Amino acid sequence: MVRDNCWLPSLNPYDFEEDYKIYESRLYKKHRADFIDSHPLYETKIVKVRFQPIIDGYEESFIHFTCKKYENVEAREPDFKRCERLHWIRKVIENYLCKESCAEVCSGILIWEEPYKMYSRVHFLFEDERYLVIIEKRETYNLLITAYYLEYDNALEKQLKHYAQYKKAKGAS
Repeated sequence: MVRDNCWLPSLNPYDFEEDYKIYESRLYKKHRADFIDSHPLYETKIVKVRFQPIIDGYEESFIHFTCKKYENVEAREPDFKRCERLHWIRKVIENYLCKESCAEVCSGILIWEEPYKMYSRVHFLFEDERYLVIIEKRETYNLLITAYYLEYDNALEKQLKHYAQYKKAKGAS
């Protein structure tokens, strides 16, 4: 874990003595500031989030980025690894070229594209932190698809294989 680098904020852990709704409200304020009231850019296009459906008073994107399962609103389960890193999403998108400026502090962010249906999905893997952000390139904007902590070694290894395949294919072309 790097977390002492030049741009990644500290974790925002949940204090289990605190009411979850208060913690959730704090997280939402940050999510709203990062993706609703303003937008990061990737390749000169803004990065938007999904708004619909509204779930328990929150946009779909917020629920997706903070919960494990949310099909049943009453049974949605917080994912605390996602929650404590929610404010990393925008930072990863904005600092994906950090390898040039942070070489002594971290190994940088691995970035690659994969086709998905009629679009291309851009993967940002911060290997040092085991954190993955995925956006989808659209015609006039980018859509934030997901972001999560890669808790298990095999999940991280799978993403590293995708990156290696991308680099190999790119080198062959």
